[in-house]
Amino acid sequence: MTPVTKRLTVVAVVLITAGAVLLSAGSLGYQATSDRPDANIGAGLALIAGPYVVGLGLVFALSAALTHLATRRR
Repeated sequence: MTPVTKRLTVVAVVLITAGAVLLSAGSLGYQATSDRPDANIGAGLALIAGPYVVGLGLVFALSAALTHLATRRR
């Protein structure tokens, strides 16, 4: 693996993990205030931003895979 591929892989793992944490924290926050759904705006924002962060991580993972396949093996 080249250094570029390693960096892209690390960024992808970090983004996917952060997106999963955002989704779980948003879900827990939303369930904790189910009697007043408008009371926790942060939970709603986490539920909205989580899939986008995971998608960005998947884009980085795809670019890491394509970079790995495009480099010549020695």
